[in-house]
Amino acid sequence: MNPYPLLFEPSLHIKVWGGRAMEISLNKSLPPNEPVGESWEIYSENRIANGEFSGLTLGEVTAQFPNEIVGSCNVENGFPLLIKFLDAQDWLSVQVHPDDTLALILEGEPRGKTECWYILDAAPNAEIIYGFSTEMNKHDFRTAIENGNAKNCLQFVSVKAGDFVNVPAGTVHAIGPGIVLYELQQTSDTTYRLYDWERTGLDGNPRELHIDKGLQCSHFEVNSTAVSKQITELITDGISLVSLLRGQYFGLDKIMLSKQFWLNTESTTPHLLSVIEGTLEVRGEFTSVRLECGQSALIPAGVSEYMLHPIGTATLLCAFPQSNS
Repeated sequence: MNPYPLLFEPSLHIKVWGGRAMEISLNKSLPPNEPVGESWEIYSENRIANGEFSGLTLGEVTAQFPNEIVGSCNVENGFPLLIKFLDAQDWLSVQVHPDDTLALILEGEPRGKTECWYILDAAPNAEIIYGFSTEMNKHDFRTAIENGNAKNCLQFVSVKAGDFVNVPAGTVHAIGPGIVLYELQQTSDTTYRLYDWERTGLDGNPRELHIDKGLQCSHFEVNSTAVSKQITELITDGISLVSLLRGQYFGLDKIMLSKQFWLNTESTTPHLLSVIEGTLEVRGEFTSVRLECGQSALIPAGVSEYMLHPIGTATLLCAFPQSNS
């Protein structure tokens, strides 16, 4: 194959806590009158929307051309990362995700779910839940859940647009109302709900809780730091690159541009680009691809060198799997 930037058809997910904010902030075309909570931008089952592989899923093309798509990354269990946008107009459930070991033990799944968030928009006084505010263990938290006191044990953290939050597997967490965010995660949808605010789901019935498995996965650190410091790696005239994360499973950079900037996959790892402000073109030895705010593209490892050309100014998030993912 001749590698080229892959565009995708986003997968929209209706959620009891969702809303309509992505129509305005991310230019998403949403089904009418539905609370859309998630737009899955790049994941293994997304269908490609451009070029010779149009209509195929990312997983199908990765299986056929692993070296060209992911370079030296491990794809034994499929494409390793999932990128999504979330619109929370109500609290998400208080939940936790297993690590790789517990995902295999509890669900027979090859991956757990470590994730991270970049806050795109936040209402005044918006909050997330991140771990615990008081000393706690499995027995204590189970008792608090059963007595309706779960929220009194949890750490509430104020967030604003531009904040970055790393959420390792095992961190008890929830996203609060008035927040639109970008999420980068391992490819997994294993979620254990511990508390759901005494509400019903879209079908009018309470949503299932997973207390036994959730407590088995939970870490009980008190007052953990939620909002991470951001490290600027590069600033030149018209270009700023901020390193948000270098983790076990993935890395993430924020790039702000008012002039062209060259990147290189080094043929070892794909780049997953999501534009969060402005418009840019991706140029290389292929037909250029234009990305508006709210659009994402995958740059296969085999592309190697390519250029980002902002139309005016643009800000994007650039994610990449670690080579052992």
